Amino acid sequence: MYAGNRILSVLALAFVASLSATASSAQSSGFVVEDAYAAVSAGDIAAAVEFLTEDAMFAVVPASSRMTAPALVGREEIGAWWTGTHADGGRVEFADLRMDGDRATFTCLYYGNKLESLGVSPAEFDGVAILRDGRIRVLVWSYSAEYEPRLKAALAKLSQ
Repeated sequence: MYAGNRILSVLALAFVASLSATASSAQSSGFVVEDAYAAVSAGDIAAAVEFLTEDAMFAVVPASSRMTAPALVGREEIGAWWTGTHADGGRVEFADLRMDGDRATFTCLYYGNKLESLGVSPAEFDGVAILRDGRIRVLVWSYSAEYEPRLKAALAKLSQ
């Protein structure tokens, strides 16, 4: 009888531990865009693109000089962009996340070597993400109204 109770106790503890682990991993997994950019910062672009739908779209407004089109479409194009982001030492800090169904708005700071060399790091963005089945379908970053003139002035000095 003692051995049977002990086995039940061990099983009960294992069950409770698995519930706790599941709950804590669900709490620790962040917003999907944060998760994607954490993978980019770590240099794991293959993991980052897994957070995208196959037909995902990404845009920066106004368009970055690194962009070859107004929007990047698909995992391959966005993955190539994120490879450049990682090569630039890019990292992102998110704030003010607001979810409304499959739509999220947020603000973020982007730190990168190029912006640092221009003296305008971090870049400040307002963002919108549209999710589908928990993955990023559309991601739009727009320079904040306060930041955009600083960037334009720095780029103008660079081109002189």
